[in-house]
Amino acid sequence: MRTPNDVAMPPITLISGFLGSGKTTLLRRLLTRADRRIGVIVNEFGAIGIDGALLAQSGAGQLIELSGGCVCCVAGSDLLLAIETLIDSGPLDALAIETSGLAEPGAIVRQLRAASVPLDALVTLVAATDFERVLAATPLASRQIQLADLIVLTHSDLADAQTIQRVTAHVRSLNQRAPIVPAAHGNISPDLIFSPRSDGRLPEELPHQHTEFHTLSWQADQPLQRSTLEQTLRNLATQGLFRAKGIVYCTDSPWADEVHLVAGRLRLSALRLAQRPMPLCRLVLIGHEEALAGASVALNGCIDSAERIAHWRERCAEVE
Repeated sequence: MRTPNDVAMPPITLISGFLGSGKTTLLRRLLTRADRRIGVIVNEFGAIGIDGALLAQSGAGQLIELSGGCVCCVAGSDLLLAIETLIDSGPLDALAIETSGLAEPGAIVRQLRAASVPLDALVTLVAATDFERVLAATPLASRQIQLADLIVLTHSDLADAQTIQRVTAHVRSLNQRAPIVPAAHGNISPDLIFSPRSDGRLPEELPHQHTEFHTLSWQADQPLQRSTLEQTLRNLATQGLFRAKGIVYCTDSPWADEVHLVAGRLRLSALRLAQRPMPLCRLVLIGHEEALAGASVALNGCIDSAERIAHWRERCAEVE
């Protein structure tokens, strides 16, 4: 792989983990706490990039977003180009690659190795609250754990001690060598994530397919009715929607909301954006095909009435 003669290759950390395990939350917290210049590559399975906008607000030194497929297969060559671009942009103390939740990390490690790109560490996030459901959904989750140099047990504040103990034991049975560190809200020391530790071992490759999951990207340039949106997403979750994330505006607030749905758990949290995005609302949905079949129509039905939208725009103009 080509690198500038006067720029050293920064340590590269691969951040893996299944859908909704908290990868972006972890990175956002690391970027606000780390006393180093960190370049970030974000890979989105869907066609619309969501995580990049959130990470940019958290202070990524340089950021490149790769959307529309996993870097382990469809967007593989784009990953190497992105690494070169970040290195060319100036000196970095570290480089973090946030993979899609559906990425098979072994394939990415092989890409980096073939291009003579050294990997500092492979960090896998495991959500304590959704562990059994995730393992039942796909063998990919086990693979992500097996390859890890460090395992971060996320959502540990939402699980009881018995669940934490059971999940930890199961994770340890899949990977005997990686340290397991609990974390809530992405609160973990940057030194744990950006420290050399990879031993270079790579178990036999697992056939990688995305066929059990499908993605839908939805956009609207009008604000939504919050209660209708919440009920719609919960209904879709019962039909096989596993993950939803995005940025929306609702008519009861002049500020944006960050939307996260994971395994039936829905959270909308206020988000102060420096600039209002275009289009106004963007969501990426990942789940079984039957759950996504009528999702666009259902989400279109969340757009609020013309009267309430007019009042909302008046209030927003006053705030601005």
